[in-house]
Amino acid sequence: MKINKYIRLGMLMAFSIFVLVWGLSYLKGHDFFKPVNYYYARYDRVDGLVESSLITVNGYQVGSVRSVKFAPDRSGDLIVTLMVDSDFRIPRNSVAQIVSSDIMGTRAIKLIYSGDAAYYQSGDTLKSDIESDLKEQVSLQVLPLKTKAEELLGTLDSAITVLTVIFNEDARKNLSESFENINQTIANIEKASGDLAILVSEERNTISRLVRNMESFSGTLKDNSGEFHSILANLSAFSDTLASIPLTPVLNDISASVEGLNQLIGKANSEETTLGLLFNDQKLYNNINDMTAGLTHLLTDVRVNPKRYVHFSALDLGREVYINTGSSDVGNKKNIVFKVHLISTPDQLPLNSPIFDGMGHVQEFAVSGAFTYLAGNFPGYNEAEVLLLKAYRNFPDATIVAFRDGKNIRLERALRQLR
Repeated sequence: MKINKYIRLGMLMAFSIFVLVWGLSYLKGHDFFKPVNYYYARYDRVDGLVESSLITVNGYQVGSVRSVKFAPDRSGDLIVTLMVDSDFRIPRNSVAQIVSSDIMGTRAIKLIYSGDAAYYQSGDTLKSDIESDLKEQVSLQVLPLKTKAEELLGTLDSAITVLTVIFNEDARKNLSESFENINQTIANIEKASGDLAILVSEERNTISRLVRNMESFSGTLKDNSGEFHSILANLSAFSDTLASIPLTPVLNDISASVEGLNQLIGKANSEETTLGLLFNDQKLYNNINDMTAGLTHLLTDVRVNPKRYVHFSALDLGREVYINTGSSDVGNKKNIVFKVHLISTPDQLPLNSPIFDGMGHVQEFAVSGAFTYLAGNFPGYNEAEVLLLKAYRNFPDATIVAFRDGKNIRLERALRQLR
C-alpha cells in the first residue's frame, strides 16, 4: 500500500515535534521514559533556586526541581516541586536544604537523611532549610570585629573630646588664671608673715604684760584652792542628800499605774468583757450600721410623707403633694387609686435596677430633696395588697398609699369613702 506523501510529511512533523519536546524536557532534567515521584518543600526564600536545579544525596543526583511557585495562601512563601526518581525513597523527617553547588553560587537542593524507617509518599511535603551563603558567613565572622572596632572608635572619640576640652582656649586661660591666683596667694602669705613679725616686734611689751597677767591669775587660783575644795564638798553633800531620798515608793506607784493601764487595755481587747465586746463584736457594729441606715430612711420618709405618721387636722404640716396617676379612666366612681410605696431615699435609683424586678411599672418622684418610688395603679385595695406582699421581699417598709384625682389622701379616708 502506497502512503501519501502528505501523510508521510505529517508523520515526520509529529515525530520532529515529539523529539523537540522530549529534548527540551530532557534538558530540563525530566525524562518522559523514566518514572518519577513528586514531592514538595516550602521556603520563605529560594536564593536563586530555579527550575531544573539539581537534587542530590551525598553528591549523587537523584532528581531535579520541577517548578518554583508562590504559595496560594498569599503569605509570600515559595512552593518548590521536587521531581525524584521513583526507585529512590526518602525517609521521613529528612530535610530538603538549599545549598550552593559550586563556587559561582549555583543553587541546588541537598537531601539530608534522617534515618527513619518510614518513608515519604509521593505528594508529601518535606522539611525545608536554607544553607547560609558566603555573604552571611563572612558577616558572622566580621561582625565581632566590627563591634570591637566601634567600641574602640567610641573610646578614642571620648578621649579626644576630653583632650579637646582640656586644651581648648578657655581651659588654657583658666589654667593660667589658676597659676596666677596661686602666685598671688603665696605672695599674700609672705606679706602676712612679714606683718606678723612687725606686729610681734612692736607689741612685744603688750605680749609680756599678757603673760604676766596669766601668771597672776594662775597664782590667784592656787591661793583659793581651799575655797574650791569647800564648793566641791558642798556639791558632794547635795548629791548624797538626793541619793538618800526614798524613790522606791514613787517607782512602785508608777509601776502599779502602768500595770492597771495594761489590764484595762487587755480587757478592751478581750471578747469576754462588755467593753471588749463593744470594741470587737462585728455583729454589734453591723447592727448599729443597719439601725443607722434604717433611721435615715425613716427620717427621710417622715419628711417626705409626714401625714403617714402624724395626723393633726388643725395643723398644716406641709404642702400637698400631687402626683400624676396616669389615665383618667383608671379607677372607680370616687376616682381613688391605690399604689405601693416602695422606698424613699436621698439617692436616686435607676428604674431598671434588679431591686425593682417583679414590681411592674415603677414611678419615680422627687419630693423635698428625696426620691420616692411607687409601683402599681389599682382601683381596689385588694389588688394593691397582692403587690405589697411581693414588695416585702425587697422592701420591708413598703406600704399602700391612696390617691384621688392625683392628690395623696389618707389611706383610712380612702377606704372609708369606698365603703
